[in-house]
Amino acid sequence: MKILKEKSREYKGNSYFKYKVNIPEGALNRANLKEGDELLVTSKPGELLLFTKNKKKQEFDGIRSKLYRECLREFPDARLEDIEVMKKYLAPKNGERILEIGAGSGLFSKFISDLLGDDGRLIVSDPSLGQLEEIKELGKKNIDLIQFVQFGSEKVNLEKEKVDAVWSFGAMHHMFKKSKSFDNLSRILKKGARVVIADVFSGSNLAKHFDDKVAKFCIVGHEVAFWSKEYADSICFLGGFTKPKFYDLNIQWKFKNKEDIGFFLYKLHGMTKTTPENCLKGAEEILGVQKKDGLYCLNWPMTLFITYKK
Repeated sequence: MKILKEKSREYKGNSYFKYKVNIPEGALNRANLKEGDELLVTSKPGELLLFTKNKKKQEFDGIRSKLYRECLREFPDARLEDIEVMKKYLAPKNGERILEIGAGSGLFSKFISDLLGDDGRLIVSDPSLGQLEEIKELGKKNIDLIQFVQFGSEKVNLEKEKVDAVWSFGAMHHMFKKSKSFDNLSRILKKGARVVIADVFSGSNLAKHFDDKVAKFCIVGHEVAFWSKEYADSICFLGGFTKPKFYDLNIQWKFKNKEDIGFFLYKLHGMTKTTPENCLKGAEEILGVQKKDGLYCLNWPMTLFITYKK
């Protein structure tokens, strides 16, 4: 197949062109596409991806996205420790340009945006338009939005060597092409720029919770690829990054009532195939809940690593 360039018209002394490519009928049939379909396109060097407008479904579309947004609105103070983790390890600086991978509905985005100031720029990325709509409502002038067509930062097309830092919290275990993601990050990051990733690691109680509870009862399932420290080290080595430094995070999500934990997890993970009561029971069994200073604290053990572009 070849890309054909054709002149379409002249207007006020300017020439305008359109491009055509011949696609085999068999390829269209396998993709369930037909003549007249309205398509959207995403691109990266050497690759174009076409898909039907409004038909590309993501894990966090629909009910999953709705419940996720609801839980964060109903329990705005539950994850305050997560924000402190971001401030401590990412430490955004005024005027920086930061990419947030898997921003969801913007739990971190507002705080990062505030710390970057008017001269900074936050690029938030997520596969779900429903999630990104929530970030639009923040009305922040220094935030740009990017939708993944597939859940992977390998699909983020940004200028070469323009980004100061990358932040991701609890998102990249959804990515199955982590090596491609890091290849792309190496391209868009400045020399010496940092990558800060907090996520679920294999063998942890949190990984057990996802595999034993969330995968069974989430409305869309939970197909993931958890990190290991050895694999993260290899990805950084192959991508041209420094040896990562790891931090085990003893995060606790805090609630006024014990029952709220069940409702929070039910909505956070879209566990519509069970009940909030069972969500609480499973979390107690695997993660542990304790009462401290008048609040019920759910253990949420994650691992964070930091690496720098060489």
